Amino acid sequence: MVNAKSNQITAGRYWYTSAGEKIDSQYIVTNTIKTELMDKSAYVKEVKFPNSNIVTTYKIPIDDLDEDWLDVTETATMPITQHVEGRFYSAWVAYYYKATAKLTSYSYGGKVSFDYSPPTEPTLDGSVSVLKPSPNPAKFEGKDTAVSLKVKGDLLAYINSSNIEEWVFYAKETGSTDVKTKKDYNKVLTSTQAFDNFVISKSRGSNVKQEYTLTVTVRFSKPVVTGSGTISSLSKTMKATVEVSDAPVFSPPPVNNNKPPVAVLDVPGEVKAGSEFLMYGKDSYDPDGKIVKYYYSAPNTMEPVDGAFGFTWYPLTALGEHSVLLTVTDNGGLTGSTSAQINVIQPTPVAEIFVDGTKKENRKVTLVSRSRSPEHYPIDESKTQWTISAVSGGTAADIKYLGSLSGMNSKDVLFKKPGTYRATITVTNTAGFSHSTSTTFEIVPDEVPVVYISVPNKIYRDPGQGNMASAALTDMSFSPDFDFIGRRIWEYRYDSNNDGNFTDESWVIFSNENKSAFNLQLGKVGRYEIKLTVIEEFDQPTIEELVTQADRKSADSYTSVPQQPLSERVIEVYNRAPEVDWSW
Repeated sequence: MVNAKSNQITAGRYWYTSAGEKIDSQYIVTNTIKTELMDKSAYVKEVKFPNSNIVTTYKIPIDDLDEDWLDVTETATMPITQHVEGRFYSAWVAYYYKATAKLTSYSYGGKVSFDYSPPTEPTLDGSVSVLKPSPNPAKFEGKDTAVSLKVKGDLLAYINSSNIEEWVFYAKETGSTDVKTKKDYNKVLTSTQAFDNFVISKSRGSNVKQEYTLTVTVRFSKPVVTGSGTISSLSKTMKATVEVSDAPVFSPPPVNNNKPPVAVLDVPGEVKAGSEFLMYGKDSYDPDGKIVKYYYSAPNTMEPVDGAFGFTWYPLTALGEHSVLLTVTDNGGLTGSTSAQINVIQPTPVAEIFVDGTKKENRKVTLVSRSRSPEHYPIDESKTQWTISAVSGGTAADIKYLGSLSGMNSKDVLFKKPGTYRATITVTNTAGFSHSTSTTFEIVPDEVPVVYISVPNKIYRDPGQGNMASAALTDMSFSPDFDFIGRRIWEYRYDSNNDGNFTDESWVIFSNENKSAFNLQLGKVGRYEIKLTVIEEFDQPTIEELVTQADRKSADSYTSVPQQPLSERVIEVYNRAPEVDWSW
């Protein structure tokens, strides 16, 4: 018995869901990864997978009957005799990994597909499939060729189906003015229509390549608000090509009356280089059996597709039109084929800005990039550039931030004055393509607090309390924009000459402890004017390094709007009248 240890090889490891859909490794929960044994050499007795290693226990066969081994006698580093032979036995182990992945799931009626960079704005996606002829290209048989096209529209990042007014589908031969139209008034997020009335005339000859332009439009009953404005409809235009040729088309004759399967291929008409897209052949069918094999021919793609569907992508070097072929085989050995055209365009990123935080002066506003780029040419954050400018109300000097505006996905900013401001972002991906976008937003004023106090107009000195009069004071001030009062300063001034005028008197602070209610003790008979000054504290996040105490809004009983009348803030202190006892 022999024990051997080697490292597990994770290079080129790809993750798939149980449904066969590929997912990115960033969604895998690392501590849930387990190694599972799939198969092993016949003479391997036990396999363990400790600490990312492979430990095998296997038995070297005593005889060499039907055993695979390699004669390595000549590699010996010591003298050998004629009775010694060196044999190399190769023990192999096949294994796979299982883990938990944190994925965002989406539920739709019908076919479900996953996109791990979902759009954040309402987006219309679409696809077109060639139903007839099948296969495509078709063999020219000296007669007209019927063409049937299926167009599908998917409304993404939008859930209010009740706001959908109608789906409109257009189809025409590219370059023609004869447009065929179909409508669907169902309030659904996905709609499909088939156009069966196209014909490639036999008069055009035996080698014809006809391109079709198909457009799907969804119209909304009420305008939909997006980050770039309101929209009343969305459209998606696609291409499909049908070929008729006198070249031989492989289609084996039916065996035992077995009907061949029908290949149906669903792919996007246009993709960006570096963006993964779905090649979907699961709609293929067999009239009298079942499909047992799917074969995709997609030259220049970076990852092979196997099974009913799968994801792949084109590199930057593959810009332009490409043909993809699907051949399906049924359980009787017959095949059916179809093809589609995909136009690969430049992998340009899409810049998008989200303005987060409290859009009020002296509060923290966070500019967040929600930009997107093809998965295999991601945005290079080090090249991201922000600019911020004043449109109206404020100036460039009122825009405050720490550090620079380069090389980050988000930026905290503070605005010293209300007004309209514009933020612009330029993003560049690893393929060198850039895109810019701007958004404007309003910074509202920080409103001044309203000062209002409750005071008694008349109180009496109490001999039992050392001839002191007690005035119950209550602050009822408030912030119109829901900040909170962080400091209260209470003051009074006494009409010492009893002339009814307080302006020649000095203010005395009797409380600076932020009290909202307490009893004020007064000893002199006469009139007292009460004044309260309140200072707000921010109730939303700010950037402390960029604000001062002067940025906190304040008001007092004189500057408050509206101003509380003086008569409501004056306390008059009286002596209590003596009690007379007439008893003898």
